[in-house]
Amino acid sequence: MTRELDALVVIAGAGPVGLVLALELSHHGIPSILVERHAATTTFPKMDITNARTMELFARLGVADVVRSGGVAAHHSFDVVFASSLAGREFARWRQPSVDALNAEIVNSVDGSAPAEAWQRTSQEHVEAALMRRCLADPLIDVRRPWSVLEVRQDADVVQTTIAHGETGDELVLDSAYVVGCDGAHSQVRRSLGIEQEGVEAVAAMAMVHFRSRDRGRLQAHGQFWHIYFATGGIVISQDEDEIWTVHAMVPPETELGTIDPIALVHQVCGVPVEVDEVLEHTIWRPNVLVADSYGAGRVFLAGDACHQVPPTGGYGMNTGVADAVDIGWKLAAMLGGWGGEALLDSYEAERRPVAIRNRDWSFRNLAVQLQLLELADPALIDETSDRGAAHRAELATFVAENDGENTSAGIELGYSYAGSPVVISDEEAPPELDPLVYVPTTLPGARAPHVPLSDGRSILSHFSRGLTLVDHGAADVEHILEAAEGLGVPMSHLPLDAGAPSAPVYERRLVLVRPDGHVAWRGDSAPAGSRALISRVIGHAERAAVATLANTDTEEAK
Repeated sequence: MTRELDALVVIAGAGPVGLVLALELSHHGIPSILVERHAATTTFPKMDITNARTMELFARLGVADVVRSGGVAAHHSFDVVFASSLAGREFARWRQPSVDALNAEIVNSVDGSAPAEAWQRTSQEHVEAALMRRCLADPLIDVRRPWSVLEVRQDADVVQTTIAHGETGDELVLDSAYVVGCDGAHSQVRRSLGIEQEGVEAVAAMAMVHFRSRDRGRLQAHGQFWHIYFATGGIVISQDEDEIWTVHAMVPPETELGTIDPIALVHQVCGVPVEVDEVLEHTIWRPNVLVADSYGAGRVFLAGDACHQVPPTGGYGMNTGVADAVDIGWKLAAMLGGWGGEALLDSYEAERRPVAIRNRDWSFRNLAVQLQLLELADPALIDETSDRGAAHRAELATFVAENDGENTSAGIELGYSYAGSPVVISDEEAPPELDPLVYVPTTLPGARAPHVPLSDGRSILSHFSRGLTLVDHGAADVEHILEAAEGLGVPMSHLPLDAGAPSAPVYERRLVLVRPDGHVAWRGDSAPAGSRALISRVIGHAERAAVATLANTDTEEAK
């Protein structure tokens, strides 16, 4: 007898990752229950950069504009300043373009090297609020606040999630087909599964003060900026280019909340008595460098901080988690829609965990650069007008210029690949070694399909959304693939483009099969003889061994 379910999918945690997962499932017509222990979205800034890849994924879900509306205006640069203090000398600057400047580059780029969307400066409090409003308005998303997950149990068919109301203490058990833990660094879902993490906890202790100030004369003494790094170790972030700012500073490991005067900390970090109109939030936080040993078990999966935690150096935390949500989201939708196979869910960890490890290691590298700069820098010498001071500033400026990967890691953000995935069919061309700093457009299977503007002005990425998409630059025998997909009940769109279109050289093969998340599953210049085996493999129904027979399978038999 079939057991009645409360939901197809229960999502634990309504931070950005859980919110995106709920929207992703809804995008494919799958309802979910979103369980969040807090009654309202966060009031802490947490992150302040949504990178270009995440903005592409937001555009795909129709939320890019609402995210931008709560962020910094498009004409402001993303400049990062290095100085002794607000009253002292600037000694280096990473010059980072504004959204307007990036959009001008995107409009003129047809070689696949540019993203479809510019990055966006916006804090997590605004991102969460915008996404939550969308979820609350979505009839396929049942938001339960304030409810906490106590325990997750499962058998072969059903996952039981025990939740408790944050105010009344009432408990409820939700039966679902799947559960995804997006419940953060202290994930109760991860604990229920007994999954351990590898890496280092509490690599530093940081004090944070989020405040309102109209004292722009002092705060912008070095001009407009996104971040200022001080030679004494403190950081100021301009959250809105107007009146909201955040200060971070390293403190002794044993420091506890309540032992630091937040206004005194702002003055200490800035080196001048900045007028603080209001302290919005303050806390002590300790960054971790961790990746979970596994991304799930059975019908339960992990995403976001529940399975990877990184320092904020590079902005890989929330951005990595959003890509997790899209990956597991479309795969769960395929399973629940009846066309995905079990290997599709197995591929989630195979695809996303290596990305998390690379991002973890690169963020740790960026943190090491900051620490090395602190060892090199002499704040007093920086401010000297002597030749010694000038030479020291030049030395530091060279170091900063040679170590700019924290904000220019296009290879990390756009160049990650799922080449080793069990549902990606590799071709004869070996994938190049990833350069974290440089993105090289490619349609090698597993890679993000490159952005190219089409004749109607839209990005080709706008076609990669639901089901599979067959990009066709003049192939003669696409019917074999289309008929195979139809026979297997797999939703597939055919995108015919002229063989002479600007996108043709960028896409490298006449046929490129793209998944709903915008990653390439297969490519070739003609349909393979075993088209049915091809489609079965990329949707998780075929074993690895079946790939070896693709080229030898009779076309009529495979259809």
